[in-house]
Amino acid sequence: MSVTMIPVTEAKQRFTEIVKRAEEFFDRYLVTKNGKEAAILMSAEEYESLLETIDILASRQEVQALSEATRQAKKHHTVSLEEYKSQKKSAGTKRARR
Repeated sequence: MSVTMIPVTEAKQRFTEIVKRAEEFFDRYLVTKNGKEAAILMSAEEYESLLETIDILASRQEVQALSEATRQAKKHHTVSLEEYKSQKKSAGTKRARR
């Protein structure tokens, strides 16, 4: 994904258009002020996703789980969604009988 640099004066003039493009097409804008980087404009959805990613990466347990999942996938130690649902359903039935 690329980032479009745009001076703050131009961003002011095109603000509605820029927000629409960020929201609909996930365009990103680096707004400059006096030639220096000042702000980033991106969609709220992308921003929330970025925060969620940071939270996951800040958790050692989450990172280890992702690493383990990647190792299993590379070794083809996976199950289909249907198999997973079937396993969950049968596990739930066993618990209910106790």
